Amino acid sequence: MRPAIALFAASMLAATSLHAQRHHGVVVDTTEWLEDCRSGGNWNGDDDRARSCEIRRTALAAPKGRVSIDAGRNGGISVIGADGDSMIVIARVAASGRTTDEASAVARQIQLEVTPNSIRANGPATDDRHQWYVSFDVILPRGSEVSATTRNGGIHLEGLNGKVDARAENGPVSIYAMGGDVTGRTQNGPVTAELLGTKWEGAGLDLQTTNGPVTLSIASGYNAHVETGTVNGPMVIDFPITLQGRLTKHFSFDLGKGGAPVRAVTTNGPLVVRKL
Repeated sequence: MRPAIALFAASMLAATSLHAQRHHGVVVDTTEWLEDCRSGGNWNGDDDRARSCEIRRTALAAPKGRVSIDAGRNGGISVIGADGDSMIVIARVAASGRTTDEASAVARQIQLEVTPNSIRANGPATDDRHQWYVSFDVILPRGSEVSATTRNGGIHLEGLNGKVDARAENGPVSIYAMGGDVTGRTQNGPVTAELLGTKWEGAGLDLQTTNGPVTLSIASGYNAHVETGTVNGPMVIDFPITLQGRLTKHFSFDLGKGGAPVRAVTTNGPLVVRKL
């Protein structure tokens, strides 16, 4: 990755992880993002290029079958489950150039593909002078089947209880108040999960990062079969657990009465399992 583009991607990752935390309660507020983007807060702090920042919204009927969401080279994804029978896609579109006219010209070339089963962005080639990204906030019925993919961006999942598969190469994966059959993978980035209620409703949760920390926050009184651990890193477990046999870097235990499998592991990074 070229140095300027690497700085761009790193700053975009930070912006993605920050705006994901505003989704609790479903309402998606884009005002702060627009202000940050236009002032340079979502870009490299030393970048003096002109910027074009806009929000594009699309409302569709509820999807039938799997929804595939691809954020492209530098975008992030947040998928939020809500009551209802519709789908709302909010695209945060950002472009840069040497002048305002150049940035606007780049933005006009960004095309969004938004259908009930496919969400992605296409745009012009990038270089040190002209860059762009699109991050997606997608609100769906809770039981939707979702596939989300990013390359240099985070994935946030919230309030869903269907079959969900999330794959990031360089970016965080986080989940909040989820159920169903959920798989999350990232090569380089943190994994965080917050489990509420008394048990996982559905087939289970499987989260893994290769290079990054894992933080698993679990409500008091939760019932689950937990598998966790790290190969290279410290571990902190808030819950009293009983282990039998040879202690390894990966281990499993039952919380409460046991239940659906909840797996969260890392290869290189610290592990924290904490009680809410």
